[in-house]
Formats: sequence, structure tokens, C-alpha cells
Amino acid sequence: MKIILFFQAILFLISGYAVAGWQQVTNFGSNPGNLNMFLYVPDGIPGNAPMVVALHGCTQTAAQFRDNSGWNDLADKYKFYVIYPEQKATNNSYYCFNWFLPSDQNRDSGEALSILQMVDYVKSNYSVNNSKVFTTGLSAGAGMTAVLLAAYPDVFSGGAIMSGVAYKAASDAATASNAMYGLVTKTPTEWKNLVTGAYPAYTGTYPRVAVFHGLYDNVVYPANVTELVKQWTAVHNISQTPYATISAFLSNPDIEQAVYTNAGNDTVVLTYRINNMGHAIAVDPGTGIMQGGTIGTYAIDKNFYSSYWAAKFFGIADGFSMVNEPGQSENISIFPNPAGEKIHINYMLKNYSQAKLIFKNTLGEEVFQCSINQGMSILETDTQKWPAGLYQCSLVINNMIVETQKVVLTK
Repeated sequence: MKIILFFQAILFLISGYAVAGWQQVTNFGSNPGNLNMFLYVPDGIPGNAPMVVALHGCTQTAAQFRDNSGWNDLADKYKFYVIYPEQKATNNSYYCFNWFLPSDQNRDSGEALSILQMVDYVKSNYSVNNSKVFTTGLSAGAGMTAVLLAAYPDVFSGGAIMSGVAYKAASDAATASNAMYGLVTKTPTEWKNLVTGAYPAYTGTYPRVAVFHGLYDNVVYPANVTELVKQWTAVHNISQTPYATISAFLSNPDIEQAVYTNAGNDTVVLTYRINNMGHAIAVDPGTGIMQGGTIGTYAIDKNFYSSYWAAKFFGIADGFSMVNEPGQSENISIFPNPAGEKIHINYMLKNYSQAKLIFKNTLGEEVFQCSINQGMSILETDTQKWPAGLYQCSLVINNMIVETQKVVLTK
């Protein structure tokens, strides 16, 4: 008996070692969509780890998208699983995921079901945090990302759609072409009904959605960003008007970030419009914390690492979160930028031409101060060096505190 247990232990150690790293998985399920599955498991991954499904674009392989997007590097650093579904030529001669076919875009059928089976395989064989399963993709992979978010809101907590289209913008090859050219428009309610109709029995919270799109994209036209915003703001029952917009995100003049929040000030829809970029993902090759990815046919160096910012949006990369303390505040609204160690401060100065905003920690020490002018505006400040804890933001006029707002930063 001891000998048998000894050999079982050896086999367990061998199998545990063998499943680390990049691998193809062939026995993940019935695979009705006839897809390939690749999996990346970083060394030293802890129990209850997040998972990302990363979907390549047309004419790409899983390995090419892996290398361009840098998701494996992020997984090594932040310890999460990455699944890479891969299309076959027998399904689509251009290796595009068939996001536009009813047989593949509905819950529990075709390619969508194959990808779900990949997710279930990893859940069955590894320790996965079911509340932190996400998906992202480029082009046709972005289209399939929208499919997964709509068809399986009970599985995915969020997604990043990069150069993609709204869910069910097409139902065949002809309408797919119209959608890609930005010719398919619907009302927010019509878009919402397509999503909620994908799983009518679902009554839970829908996934959060980030949209990344090049403004010079002539393959999937930028007009699709508007349709995606219509769809997912309607799904979340929030305004199509962004709560805040930064025209030069991270001081990069080509990146515009727009934040859409719900009643609880949670960012549920986020867009990045990328100027001077065509049909591609944005990368920023380098070794810095916010750098990564490699240049390729569909990966352009924009000094903006889209995969990293998607991971930040998912909450699986290092960063901070923030909650407002209860209190009275008519003129100050503070919320975290979901893509970095910065907070946004919205203010309305009505009756005075100038005032100050002052942040202090619990010791009464000033950590940040700035002057503001009359009117309504938005400013942001970097909190990367601020310790976690309680902070008070005060609106000061003529050396008198007229209003305060408390926030708690957690890292």
C-alpha cells in the first residue's frame, strides 16, 4: 500500500509540473465549434486565481496573439490563467471566429460553447476564482468577446473589446460586412434587448465592458464604438453620457479615455479611442510597469499597453480601489480612474472665482493641494505614493473649509 501511495505521489508531482507553462489541450469537451485550445499556466500560481480568455483576430494564430498582446507576461507577473482559443481553416478560411453566425453566437452552441468548455476545463483541473473570469479579443476575437459577455453573463465578470462590434450586429457574412463598416445602428433599447435575450433567465449583474478602438481603423470602423457604448450602457441602465472624459490619458495626446459609471460610482463601461491607429491593438514595448506587448501586423506601438489597461480594468493587475465615506457634498465628487493609480475630482465652484482643494491624511498632514477656478471641471492627481487609508478632501474658500469629502484608498 505504501508503495502504491508513493507512486501516486510521484505521478501527482509529475503531472503538476507538466501542466505549468504553454500547452495545447485537446480533451476539453465535445467542442461543437471545432476550435483549438491553448492554455498558459504561470509558475507559482496560487489557488483561487483569476482567468482571462484571449481571442486572436483574423489571419492570426493563438501564438501570434499571445506574443503581440503580452498576456502571458502579465500572467507571469500577476498570476492568472490565460486561455487562447484558436480558429481552424475548416471553420473560416481567414481564421476569423464566426461571431456573426447564429450557430456560433448563441448560448450553448457552436464556437461559444466550445470556449465555455475550455473555461470549464480549467475550472475543473485548476483552482480558479469564479468571480474573476474575463475575456478579451481583437477584431473577430473582439466580436466573439461580445458574444461571450452576452451569452454567458453568469460566467464572465468583464471583457475588453478591441476593434470589435456590438453583440448580434450581424447574422451572416453580408450583415457582418455592414457592421464592420459601421453601417449597423440601433437604439440603446434594441441593442440591450439583444444582450438580455441571449440568456433570458439571467437576473444577475452583467459584465463590465471596456472598448479599445483605433480612430483610423478602416477594417472595423470607429462608429462601432458608439454602438457598443449604446449597447452596454443600456444593459447597465446608465447614461450614454460619460461621467468623465480625459482627452490626453496619461498625457498621451492620442489616447482619449471616457468613463461611464453606475449609481454606485462603479465604472461599468470604459472606452479608449486611440488616434492615429488603424486596425490593431495598442502596445508599448519595454520593461516598465505599464509597458509590454510586441509590434506586429495588428499590434502598433502607441506608448499605450492596452492589455495592461484591460487587466487594470478587470482588477487583476496591481493598483488600488477607492470607496467614498458617507457625508454631505454638493460640489465635490471623487472617484477612482479604473485604469491607473489616479483619482478624478469633479467639482463645481459657483459663487467664487477661485478656491483650493486640499487632501489630508488621518494625521492631518497635507498630501495634495491645487487651486481651482469658477465653473465645473475635472482634475486628476496621482496617488501612487499615497499609503492606503482614509483621506479627506476639503474645498477651501478664503481660508475656510466649506465642504469635505472623505475617501478610503486600498491597495
